[in-house]
Amino acid sequence: MNGKKFVDAIYYELFKKNFLQYKESLQKPVNNDKDSYARARNSLALLSDSQRMDVIDFFKVIIADSASVLLGILDGVHFPDDLEGDFILSMDGEEIQGDLQDLFIEKAQEEGVYD
Repeated sequence: MNGKKFVDAIYYELFKKNFLQYKESLQKPVNNDKDSYARARNSLALLSDSQRMDVIDFFKVIIADSASVLLGILDGVHFPDDLEGDFILSMDGEEIQGDLQDLFIEKAQEEGVYD
């Protein structure tokens, strides 16, 4: 149960907070600022509204895939180059890894992230 709680919390943070902040920032009016958000916003302004939303929505896939890789590493099912070994992730003394990646992907699919 703690594994699902962990995944739900991570999912909420990534999609209900971070993604919405990115989306809001990228939809602000174009300006002459030089920070990375302004440069991306100015580039997106060259697209139609529909195309701009397609690109912004694609960030959901990027976020989900990045989180999936990390959760797969913790679960012991994904091994990036030169990183082999066992990780132990626990919550309140209970090991929670093993199906975190599956739980996360399932939740992302249910919420239409990959649509």
